[in-house]
Amino acid sequence: MAKVLLNQVGFTKNSAKKAVLDFEAPDFQIKNDKGESVYSGKVQHFGTDEISGEDVSVADFSDFNTDGTYKLFSGNAESVTFSIGDKVYDKLMKDICKCFYFLRCGDALTKEYAGEYYHKPCHMTKATVYGEDVEPVDVTGGWHDAGDYGRYSTAGAVAVAHILYGVRFYKNLLDIKFDIPEVKCDNGTLPDILAEVKVELDFLKKMQRENGSVWHKVTTFCHAPFLMPEDDKGELFLFPVSSMATADIAAVFALASSIYKDYDKAYANTLLADAKRAYKWLKENPGEMLFKNAEGSNTGEYGEAEDISNRFWAAASLYEVTGEKDYYEDALTQKERLEAFDKNATSKGYQGDVFTCLGWAEVAGLGSLSVLLKNEDNALTDEIKKRFMGEADRLVSNGKKNGFGLCMEAKDFIWGSNMELLKYLMILTVTDTEIASKDEYKNAVTAGIDYLLGCNSMDVSYVTGNGEKAFRNPHLRPTAVDDIEEPWPGLVSGGPNVGLQDERAKEVPAGSAPMKCYLDHVDCYSLNEITIYWNSPLVFVMAGLLK
Repeated sequence: MAKVLLNQVGFTKNSAKKAVLDFEAPDFQIKNDKGESVYSGKVQHFGTDEISGEDVSVADFSDFNTDGTYKLFSGNAESVTFSIGDKVYDKLMKDICKCFYFLRCGDALTKEYAGEYYHKPCHMTKATVYGEDVEPVDVTGGWHDAGDYGRYSTAGAVAVAHILYGVRFYKNLLDIKFDIPEVKCDNGTLPDILAEVKVELDFLKKMQRENGSVWHKVTTFCHAPFLMPEDDKGELFLFPVSSMATADIAAVFALASSIYKDYDKAYANTLLADAKRAYKWLKENPGEMLFKNAEGSNTGEYGEAEDISNRFWAAASLYEVTGEKDYYEDALTQKERLEAFDKNATSKGYQGDVFTCLGWAEVAGLGSLSVLLKNEDNALTDEIKKRFMGEADRLVSNGKKNGFGLCMEAKDFIWGSNMELLKYLMILTVTDTEIASKDEYKNAVTAGIDYLLGCNSMDVSYVTGNGEKAFRNPHLRPTAVDDIEEPWPGLVSGGPNVGLQDERAKEVPAGSAPMKCYLDHVDCYSLNEITIYWNSPLVFVMAGLLK
């Protein structure tokens, strides 16, 4: 069946606007909600590309900018309904921000704000320190990480960092209101986004030991079965300290202090003191302390190949916030170490430049964001800007190789491919807004958001509740068992993954093109799980897009 694929949420008036057709046709027209033809144009044939495996054509209507609700027609096919207007993303922004509220752990949800998605307090018991004969520790609070109920220091720190760097670069994030409980501060109430992030920061503070080091994670020994969070009664364990977790917390606490000082000076001071305490531990423990799961434990490992990128991020963040030269010298040292490690690595979990990596496993790009925020006239700043521009140009080049204008290659369609995309969109956004503004960067970001919201071979929006054909069956325990038909809105799916690493995913036809390696099924943890750090880069990118 012929399909017209486009952004199912819609387009801002001045953005590029395109639909992709999986068939050939000479022309297209757009009709309003009264059935009147309001625009027509010629279709451009692109051809077959590797990532979709389809012979596609493109209908470009970028110069149509009239507010309204429309459908696009070509041949015998028609699109879903979409909108054009300056407020077209208002609901999406609210949903992707409030998503974190629904993921709160502990006793932080109320029926007033969670509505039908309310659940009772969960995971309120103290946690046993694994392998140590010490008193259990209160580490209540924070956000559930993903489809499971684990809480992980590195993953949490990176999700918080995406959002808070978004706040530092794009102040409009502070204006988003998404209906959560108010949090008082020195001059009134915290902006909603800072109130929500504070929930995770307060949890991460509990994960720090007195000596400054940070426990890697708190989970039950094995993943809980599919049940509501309050029914997960397994013993909680704090698993050993890692140098990655300690460095990430040093970095993100310093970053957070630079923002919260304008609202709650005392809280910001504790964050900065905790950041310095973590960094002091790192200096006193220069050897890497990586993490492996305890034998028999199957909760998220979040292992990393090195801790150098984490130490670079910590040094860069603390230098940006404090201006103390020792941190700058440490950042340069870690940069040299990371370059040597990267040069000799036999395999890499990323594409492109390591100093633009913005995920949970390679975080040097987050340190680069601190360098860009400091924006000093020095060789490091110049080099980071060149690296971001080089990576942005690579991504733009990728977009020219497929009919969707998508900045991804076939090898990017791995577990969590939508995060790969969103990390790339962060790079393009920062490069465009902070280094060198170019239409091709903006258009690549727009094409990526279009893909995420429906302009893809699956004809699905990968954000729940946003788009006529939004996915509905995330691999997420509470939404699977709460007897509510629709999941809460704003969740980002992991997306297509050629690895197909779960049994249900193997139902995808053999030899499918990368973009088609997807099923909207709750069993598909390798395709359709959600995580806090798949949502957080979308918050960043949308803030940049709408600034």
